[in-house]
Amino acid sequence: MYEYEFVNIENDWHGKPKENEEDIIKTYAKDGWRLHSIIPLSTTTGGTTNLKLIFEKETH
Repeated sequence: MYEYEFVNIENDWHGKPKENEEDIIKTYAKDGWRLHSIIPLSTTTGGTTNLKLIFEKETH
């Protein structure tokens, strides 16, 4: 069985993440989480507004 953690990263008005996604991934990895997916969330105009990072960890 697995548990999942979801992290949203907002983008600035240039479309760049406001937080460093690599730092977030490394922080979660130190706690035993594995990056499962990164999903770009977009507006109706096609611009990316946020990134959703999905982490998973096996439960015991």
